[in-house]
Amino acid sequence: MSFSSDVKAELCALPLGRQCCVRAELAACLLFGGDAGDEVIVLRAERDAVFKRVCVLLKKALGIAERQTAPEIRAPISLLDELGVSMDGGDAAIDEELFARDCCKRAFLRGAFLMAGTVSDPAKNYRIELFAYNETLAALASEMLGGFGLSPASAVRKNYYVIYLEDHESVCDSLTVMGAQRAMMAIADMQVEKDVANRENRRGNCFAANLDKTYAASARQCAAIDALAADGRLEALPDDLKAVAYARAENPELSLSELARLSGLGRSALNRRLAKLVVLAEA
Repeated sequence: MSFSSDVKAELCALPLGRQCCVRAELAACLLFGGDAGDEVIVLRAERDAVFKRVCVLLKKALGIAERQTAPEIRAPISLLDELGVSMDGGDAAIDEELFARDCCKRAFLRGAFLMAGTVSDPAKNYRIELFAYNETLAALASEMLGGFGLSPASAVRKNYYVIYLEDHESVCDSLTVMGAQRAMMAIADMQVEKDVANRENRRGNCFAANLDKTYAASARQCAAIDALAADGRLEALPDDLKAVAYARAENPELSLSELARLSGLGRSALNRRLAKLVVLAEA
């Protein structure tokens, strides 16, 4: 199953709640997933859990218990009037009293997502989308999300209006608004794992960069020592410089700190003497 399917399965398992919330969720299912004809509205629910959820919503909200045949749910178009919504061609009108409470807005967004929403696998990226047949519905859903502190972007894709959120925090917040707590926690846990992995990568990259610097400096110092030895100047150097030169030549793989401990010198003193060897060789 996809992550979207897991989220929808979790939402479908939530308790129905108050009657006002049941009506709001059912209205969203019909508006975002229904195809309204002259007398009948047809809704297609491809997922079994969503199909059963809508059937239960119909029974609880309007007392309709007629047996439906998956994946289609057929109901009289007059149901929309009973719910306080209407669909006129490509437009939709909604009674504002349907969303008098925040709980009803959450239920409406949940129903919209069940019928026309998708969320990306958080292992790949963070993005949640909601598709609407018309601009009015897209604007309504966007406004509702805005009421919960979210700022969805919008786009037109083929024949759909799309609103979407695409950052970790916004996706988590939108799932929380709809009631998908398990999915939200899964994304939060995955983000923690990503943060830990990123820190380890940065640490590893920093360590590798430091190694590169160490090897480059050691190679330059060894080349200088070889040059001094080749033209007979190494043996003529003061004893303190000669001792450092021999120590570096014998231990080219050691870092400056490791070589300082081995030679019994301070790191700064050792660094100055090695730098002096390089200057002498280049002179």
